[in-house]
Amino acid sequence: MVDKIIRILSIDGGGIRGIIPARVLQEIETQTGKFARDLFHLIAGTSTGGILGCGLCIAKTAQQMAQLYEQEGGTIFHRSLWDKVTTIDGLSNPDYDAGPLETILAAQLGDSKLSDIKTTNILVPSYAIQLPFDQTGPGVGVMSPRAPYFFKSWRAWNSGLDPDGDPKEWDFLLRDVARATSAAPTYFPPALIKSQSNREYGMIDGGVFANNPAMTAWVAARRMYPDAEGFLVLSLGTGSLERPIPYAQAANWGLVHWARPLLNVLFDGNSDSVAYEMSEMLGANHIRFDIALGQDLKQDPNAANEDFDDASADNIDRLVRKADALVAGMAPQLSSVIAALDKPKWDGKPIVVADVQPATTPGV
Repeated sequence: MVDKIIRILSIDGGGIRGIIPARVLQEIETQTGKFARDLFHLIAGTSTGGILGCGLCIAKTAQQMAQLYEQEGGTIFHRSLWDKVTTIDGLSNPDYDAGPLETILAAQLGDSKLSDIKTTNILVPSYAIQLPFDQTGPGVGVMSPRAPYFFKSWRAWNSGLDPDGDPKEWDFLLRDVARATSAAPTYFPPALIKSQSNREYGMIDGGVFANNPAMTAWVAARRMYPDAEGFLVLSLGTGSLERPIPYAQAANWGLVHWARPLLNVLFDGNSDSVAYEMSEMLGANHIRFDIALGQDLKQDPNAANEDFDDASADNIDRLVRKADALVAGMAPQLSSVIAALDKPKWDGKPIVVADVQPATTPGV
């Protein structure tokens, strides 16, 4: 008899550091001989994790996704001297043109849509700075048309679990989903994308509120699978930040100086707090894979740069070594995870829960 255990894969955001979870998944795929999408009921990914999740759900291998970062990272995060001058080193405009990223996403994800994903389900957080509708919410009055937004494959193919309107309104091209969740403020301009109902959404990086999407995925899975006997959450980080922000420097910082470090603080703080909450609630059924990135690149040859956009050949090599060290350092835990994933997967399907009301926020 197959245990009714729902398997969830959660992948953090972190820019070029997505190499780390990609290579952990590569090890899992190698040892199981299966695509990652066939091992899990639900895959959740934010920002770079969302890009990985979208690729995995259309049967890209983890090795292919790791190679994407290694081979195309320098193209995605390319900024000429002229770009630095004309943007006042990123103060007047985003650091990077989104064109190369969009071209690469189109090449990797093609015309696949959320509604095409049926083997497993996917959840990708993004933040809508512009929704094409007003929304009502708890409290008094009408909320402004912006909110945390969750791209959900089961909503796009009309599972019936979220019966709130035309499924085409919740269906998007995967390349647009990936672009939306990875539109990190100050790095890339916001994404302007269209649903299959042809309405426009303005979106930014989901890491601003859910850089570690494990909690959102677990909550969704509990509602999707009411007959489940338990949940196994494999949570993959993109490297734990260690580089300090010296008080003597930060004491007099204002808006300009805090803009970039604050984004790192928000993303890192969310990842760590969610990891703590999930461990408290699920105990041994929440397995977190992450590794310290180190503090000083000059003094520590094993350190890697925490910056989202350091796609230099040297830093990519460092990130690959970090991933290898993570796999080696957590070998016992990895073996346990692989043993669990290698068992037959319960074929439970998301079902409608009659007494659960639709979410009041359209994107939630």
